[in-house]
Amino acid sequence: MSTTDPFVLVWNSVRYHTSNMMDQADKHFDSIASSIRDKAQDTSWIPQFPRKLPPPPPPPAPAVAAHGAKGAGVVWGWLKDHKWLVATLAIAAVGGGVYVVKRKRQKGRRRKALKAGNGARKEVVVIHGQPHDPLVKSTAHDLERRGFIVYIAVSSHEDEQVVLSEGKADIKPLQIDILDTLSARSSIARFMAYLRSPAVPFHGAPPHHLKFTALILILDSNFPSGPIETIPLDHWSDTFNTKLIQTLAITQLFLPIVTEFKSRLLFVTPSIPYSLRLPFHAPEVAAVGALEGVIGCLRREVGSAGVQVVWIKTGALEVGGSAGKGSSSNATRADVLSWSPAVRSVYARGYVNAKAVGDVRGTSLKEVNMAIVAGMLDRRVRKVVRVGGGSVAYDVMGRWVPEGVVGWMLGLRGGRRVTENMRGITPPGSRGSSSGGDGRELLEGSVEWERVDKAV
Repeated sequence: MSTTDPFVLVWNSVRYHTSNMMDQADKHFDSIASSIRDKAQDTSWIPQFPRKLPPPPPPPAPAVAAHGAKGAGVVWGWLKDHKWLVATLAIAAVGGGVYVVKRKRQKGRRRKALKAGNGARKEVVVIHGQPHDPLVKSTAHDLERRGFIVYIAVSSHEDEQVVLSEGKADIKPLQIDILDTLSARSSIARFMAYLRSPAVPFHGAPPHHLKFTALILILDSNFPSGPIETIPLDHWSDTFNTKLIQTLAITQLFLPIVTEFKSRLLFVTPSIPYSLRLPFHAPEVAAVGALEGVIGCLRREVGSAGVQVVWIKTGALEVGGSAGKGSSSNATRADVLSWSPAVRSVYARGYVNAKAVGDVRGTSLKEVNMAIVAGMLDRRVRKVVRVGGGSVAYDVMGRWVPEGVVGWMLGLRGGRRVTENMRGITPPGSRGSSSGGDGRELLEGSVEWERVDKAV
């Protein structure tokens, strides 16, 4: 049907007008309803239910706030009345949390050497230090119990016999004559060939390759002490040769092996005199300070090769069979009595105070052994590890406490003093004063001594 059809046109016109009428009617009815609602809200005689109810009132917030403030005040008052109990519980909670975290970390760490597929030992460790040093012996035995093959570098037949006398099949001497360069390099070449060659633990067993895990360099704490003007130059030379030059020589010889096997380098040194720059310990402070510079340079040199360098600073250690407090005090007094009266009058008091600094309660050598094992095997390695009595406290003092305060604490700048006279001390043997008189002449220029026994 065409759009010009009259019926279609009429139908469209009717639908259009009808739609407009309905829209107008809806708008009119909506307007009337709105007017009625507004009138009903303003009229008082109409019942309440048709009306639009107002929103409910808010809850009584001030009352709740007052109740909460009262409760907080009660809790705060209880905490103030029982502050020691709260402090004890807080310390216990923190300590318990630290202990639990530490135990969980220790369970996830490796504490023993890996074994080969045939059950034999495969990890090798080399220790450089004095074979008769208690720390060297303790470290060697601890690593041997953990499954390592331990070699102790020696330079003489006597030191070799000391190592063999331990009676352990896996604690062996490694002869390296540092004074003979060609011999030392030949020893290192043979040791490298030993590491590269397949090892057969017993007849019929499949061979396995060894792994060089770490080189451990341990400095003993036996250093000359006294005023710089009284220490002979040959003692300085011996100290630098045995403590510093030998350590550098061993490190230099083993660096090719260390870089090839991606091993770790561990330096174990005493820390208290160096941390405090303790007077009358200049040889030790100088040797450890020089070694610190070497460690810093070495860490940056070999870091790119995947070698990690760990510096373990030891404090006071509990060594079995060491001299007691009385013997240490007598040795200190004997040292002072060997000086001339003029030197004694200047340095005696400060020397006694300085010698008393290290007389703190020592830590077991097992703590050092655990630190060494952690430095060898832990994935996350700390560059500096402090272990032993006073290692942390004295290091903090030396770094952050003003020098004048440290000197006062060491008894070098006055302060409270409880003294005793040296007249009651007998000079040892024939070591007398420079005038060559008897014991009375030696004690004429007596000085007052620090009473250090109470500080120990």
